[in-house]
Amino acid sequence: MAKIQPIAVSNSSPLIYLTRIGRLSLVRDVYGKIWIPEAVFSETVTQGKRLQIIDASIIEKAVGDWIIKEEIKQEFALKYDFLDRNEKLGLGERDALKLCKQLNADIFIADDKEARRVAKLLKLKHIGTCGILIKAHKQGLISTREASDMLDDLIRIHFRMEPALYRRILKELAL
Repeated sequence: MAKIQPIAVSNSSPLIYLTRIGRLSLVRDVYGKIWIPEAVFSETVTQGKRLQIIDASIIEKAVGDWIIKEEIKQEFALKYDFLDRNEKLGLGERDALKLCKQLNADIFIADDKEARRVAKLLKLKHIGTCGILIKAHKQGLISTREASDMLDDLIRIHFRMEPALYRRILKELAL
């Protein structure tokens, strides 16, 4: 019997940060497939290529394979248009939240605090980049050392993380 994969919708930052540390495939390993709205594609691929960021091509290669670009239907755009008035959310975050509701997603992948706060209000489960590392470790996809190294790599590329969160993650990884 095949394992049923959850429907996961991602915002830009987890894709960008995991690509920068060479571990974008970790998202695929944990979730199988993920969905993104056009706005997230634009932020991660179109704008990245315009700025000649190599990560953009890596993400683009995964689109159509295990990253599914999905259009937001008009009815969901209208039903959740109140998200457009939240100036603390970027376009990618707003559209990813709308796509979560459209797909009845099991998980919203985002790092931004406001996006996660709104996800909670919309009764969406959420996980961030660090949560994906922890989940991959718990599933036996990466070793404790790999998870720790990835955490350090994220810090090296200026991933914002409070020292208390760093310590809590290390504790959860049993380091």
